[in-house]
Amino acid sequence: MNEFKVLIHIPETDRLKAGFTQAKNFILGKKDEKKIVRILLNSDAVNILNNFSHIEENFKEALKLGVEVYFCENALRFFKIPVDKIPEGGKTVPAGIIAMVEWQNQGFVYIRA
Repeated sequence: MNEFKVLIHIPETDRLKAGFTQAKNFILGKKDEKKIVRILLNSDAVNILNNFSHIEENFKEALKLGVEVYFCENALRFFKIPVDKIPEGGKTVPAGIIAMVEWQNQGFVYIRA
């Protein structure tokens, strides 16, 4: 069985729904394959935590499908967003740029939403 690893990078709030839709479509389209899908929100995209209701349904659906959703701690600090605003099931990485490089070195295919 093939294993597919996908990293969907969302740096802008206006691309959030597109990124979550890409993750969903990938998972549902590759049912017979092993998949690891990660979404990384950094830069401006972390500002969604100030009004999370716009994306909450997409976030919860992604988690149910097995998607791992990460938020960049550097971006959270820059925009003065406390870590406790991250919804249950969300994860953090210290620096989004480092995580992206490490994950690509681990075989994740990079997709920018």
